[in-house]
Amino acid sequence: MHNLKKTTQQLLESNDLAAIVELAEEHRRELNLLVRFAYAKETLSGWRAIKAIGLAAKALITREYEFLREVTRKLFWSLSDESGGIGWSAPELIGEIVSVDPGRFSDLVPMLASVYDIEETTFRPGVLYALGRIAETSPERVMPHQELLRRGLSDLDPLSRVHALEAVRKMGSEWKREDREGLRVSIERLLADRNEVWIYREGGFEGVQVKEAAQEVLEWLNAKQEL
Repeated sequence: MHNLKKTTQQLLESNDLAAIVELAEEHRRELNLLVRFAYAKETLSGWRAIKAIGLAAKALITREYEFLREVTRKLFWSLSDESGGIGWSAPELIGEIVSVDPGRFSDLVPMLASVYDIEETTFRPGVLYALGRIAETSPERVMPHQELLRRGLSDLDPLSRVHALEAVRKMGSEWKREDREGLRVSIERLLADRNEVWIYREGGFEGVQVKEAAQEVLEWLNAKQEL
């Protein structure tokens, strides 16, 4: 176990996620290790572990579906008071796994969305990130929770606002014309929001101002309106 942990840490530091997927295909406990690394999501290794979970789930979904469900069960459990711990990155990890096959994991989407309303608001950015990931492959599964995305646009945490903006765009053509009009009003209010957050993209962190993210989504909405 020690050698596997050390190897995983080295691969995360070098951003060799393909090699981590190979380890996950050979050793079930690799996913448990990735979950542990993922809790340090203020680090590059933590976010790479989150992304690696998604890649590993994609490789394992056909023959290890039940095992992946068990992983998500434990992640949901980590969000409860009874667990004795706090699953800081649980929403993001659940989103990565569910996004691999939203149809088979469809029952988990409303459970994930409900995490937004628990007392610990720390999980809100993660929930919005997760819904955005699911929307990339199955936006119709996220559509029943569109009101949560709207709420995210005015959340007190700027990271929530950015992830909500990203999720809104990933919903694509699922938005009806009248929905887009309402979204435009909410997003225009964010054009003066200079709060900056750090987002993990393409192997590293990138500073993003809320107003920049809002402008990109607003341009997308305007382009959709012209179609």
